Amino acid sequence: MNQVVPLAGGERFLAGEDEARLIVSGNDTDGRYSLLEWTVAAVNESETSPRDYGPHLHRRYEETFHIQEGSLEFLIGEHVVTLNTGDFVRVPPGTKHGYLNVSGAPVKMLVMFSPGGMEELFLKYRTDQEEIKGAGFVSDATRYHGSEFGLPNPKPDGI
Repeated sequence: MNQVVPLAGGERFLAGEDEARLIVSGNDTDGRYSLLEWTVAAVNESETSPRDYGPHLHRRYEETFHIQEGSLEFLIGEHVVTLNTGDFVRVPPGTKHGYLNVSGAPVKMLVMFSPGGMEELFLKYRTDQEEIKGAGFVSDATRYHGSEFGLPNPKPDGI
């Protein structure tokens, strides 16, 4: 692994409507961490009522988010905050979290997992490949990565 990853470097892929780039994998860091650049597609606010942040948690990973460009609503625990360019959030293992981009424009952020390993799942289930093999993202994340999905969204008055 090169210690310098240029803008054109890393592995680019699609994850649904989002665009991503794996900058550093857990394999590159002896499992200590992985780093991804993630561009979150905007959703139509009228299609998100009630708000669905995709609440989930990772028991084995700490996850951090640094907003490089844009603004999005971020769920951490039972609280929703608005993150703007330059903001950073740390999600400890076992903490419910999720996000929603209703800003009308793509949001670019850096996402780090510690330890590394979760990024391999995103690559396995990338949506820019012809055939996706496996039990499914949620199934594998639950089985192999200690993640939980389908958690409740916060009540509207919690926003």
